[in-house]
Amino acid sequence: MPRFPVAPALALLFAATVAPHSFAAESRKLVTLGSLLAEMTDRAAVARLPQPRFTLKQASSHDRRKNDPGDAETWHSNTDYGQFLHTEVNEGRREWVIMEETGPGAIVRFWTPLLADKDTQVIRFYFDGSPTPAITARLNDLLSGRDFVKPPFAFIAWNQSDLRDERKPDYKPRRGVAGDLYLPIPFAKGCKVTLDSVPFYYVINYRSYDPGTPVRTFSMAGYSANAAVIEKTGDMLLDNASRKSAASGALESLAPGAERTLDLKRGPAAVTEVALRIDPAEADRAQRNIIVQATFDGEETVWCPLAEFFGAGVRPSPVRDGWRSVGTDGTLSARWVMPYQHAARITLRNTGDRPIRVSLSAATGPWRWNDRSLHFHARWHSVHGLKTRPRSDWNYLEAKGEGRYVGDTLTVWSPVKEWYGEGDERIYVDGATFPAHIGTGTEDYYGYAWGMSGWFSSPFISMPKRDREDQGDWRGYTTTSRLRLLDSIPFSTGMRHDMEIWNWADTQVDNAVATFYYARPGATDNREPQPREAAVAIKAAPEDYHIEGAVEIESLPVAAKSPGVLTEIQDAGLKSGEWSGGKQLFVRAARDGDYVEIAIPVPDDRPRHAVIYGTKSFDYGVLRFTINGERAGADYDAWSADSVPTGPIDLGRVTPKDGKLILHVEVVGSNPAARGARHYFGLDCVKLKREP
Repeated sequence: MPRFPVAPALALLFAATVAPHSFAAESRKLVTLGSLLAEMTDRAAVARLPQPRFTLKQASSHDRRKNDPGDAETWHSNTDYGQFLHTEVNEGRREWVIMEETGPGAIVRFWTPLLADKDTQVIRFYFDGSPTPAITARLNDLLSGRDFVKPPFAFIAWNQSDLRDERKPDYKPRRGVAGDLYLPIPFAKGCKVTLDSVPFYYVINYRSYDPGTPVRTFSMAGYSANAAVIEKTGDMLLDNASRKSAASGALESLAPGAERTLDLKRGPAAVTEVALRIDPAEADRAQRNIIVQATFDGEETVWCPLAEFFGAGVRPSPVRDGWRSVGTDGTLSARWVMPYQHAARITLRNTGDRPIRVSLSAATGPWRWNDRSLHFHARWHSVHGLKTRPRSDWNYLEAKGEGRYVGDTLTVWSPVKEWYGEGDERIYVDGATFPAHIGTGTEDYYGYAWGMSGWFSSPFISMPKRDREDQGDWRGYTTTSRLRLLDSIPFSTGMRHDMEIWNWADTQVDNAVATFYYARPGATDNREPQPREAAVAIKAAPEDYHIEGAVEIESLPVAAKSPGVLTEIQDAGLKSGEWSGGKQLFVRAARDGDYVEIAIPVPDDRPRHAVIYGTKSFDYGVLRFTINGERAGADYDAWSADSVPTGPIDLGRVTPKDGKLILHVEVVGSNPAARGARHYFGLDCVKLKREP
């Protein structure tokens, strides 16, 4: 078989920066803030069975009715907020307990949505049975980097942002959709976390160490003493996430159905980087059609398309996290540490129907193989036309053996605007019939909240640019990743990861997920190669619906309006149907007589026939239209039980003046069935046709 060259110079990377750090970590026995920080930047740590041993647990606000997988109604219930363990009174305060653990452990991840109503909510951490909290802070400030914990250990997961931006001195935090805390918080004898009011949504991941494990409990004095280490660790995490790929070699054509193989040096050793380069013009095909396969010590443990293996999705979009980076120039790098005892081989395969040009290189370094060493696994599972009704649990992976689960990358293609990600993770460990982890939503599992548009990069979670930028439009492809640095899930005999399919629409989606785990030699899982699914053509990005020849009202400035009337461009909220251009001008009128005026430019003053399109909804009023001071059409009742497009509203013959049509829309009443504000309205577009 044709072979790619190994890049020996890259081997220095592992020897210089990974191996000494990881061997030192093995000798530590006392768990401290410092030891956990060191583990965060040791990419080789997850390639061994953990020492000291721990179980990863989860406390969340999931709907407590989810207690019987056989009861579909309660198992797929969605009241994942306002949940807690119990309440208690401390120093005269009523507090809601959201996590309580006895024994040695460490909190390693904490997520919450940054709801403005909770800005004053106070969180308290009590350690080792003490009646006095060691940490007291406002929850939203603590989890968004505005309190003593700074990025990258606490940050806002928000749109069009790289986590490095949040560390800049001139960064101005915006109201984000979610806050994430990744600062490790160890405790020796126990931990209790409380809030001073009813909780909203939350997810806490924490390690529960074996009894007798020595742990130095977190303290603010210890945090201050570790300030320099914390700063350096943050720099290292972000350096890993920003380091460019070391891809080398000329692009070579890989024919349909062909394979090319790279045999690595004899072990014991470890792969420290797999780097590829593709032609950006071919990326839409290469990202899904090119498969990375790897065999370690005679076991094929990796079979995964580029899209999910490197976390960039099916489009050529840049992204970077703690283990992977993809650039706009077609370079892709994965820095998973992949140990082997004797031999290793990496293969690229083209499952498509056209040649694709690609280069491959890999770096290897020394590895001390022992009974804690694990093989790296990257498995891929894809389903086209997955039905969202009835609601179900979709299996990511089921593995058998001993190891640790370290992350996943999910790609969803949706044909509809509605949000697809209400579903919760259910993770079962060591043959348990009930999940050890039940979450509050797919987006919460991936570190966001209420869906998210745009893109985001960090060492822990990432989303490359998706097909649609509007938060209310989830058509096309969306890719999200979660990498587990300290929050890996150890398992002794096996694990199963399901994700609930909970979509607001009754539709069919395409799902593809890559799962990453380490396991002892001989481990098995339920994922076989899927070359046919990987060969399916990537779908074109969705295009907005447009009414031919229409002028989009939301694209025009508001020329005048009543005092106090607020306007905004809205891109979501329809129960059915679509707006032309995917948006409307939403007008928050408050009373009869409130109005807006829009100046519509026309190339000449010849008469036109005007048709306007808008929206009907439960809180909309009765509208009167005038153009250039003349009544246009009849009054229109914009009330409807559901939010839907109006369809065409005929305004009749109109005459421009000075190259303009001044559209005046006024609320003149309300339908008796209207609720709420009763005077709102929405304007989509206007279509003009010349008259003789």
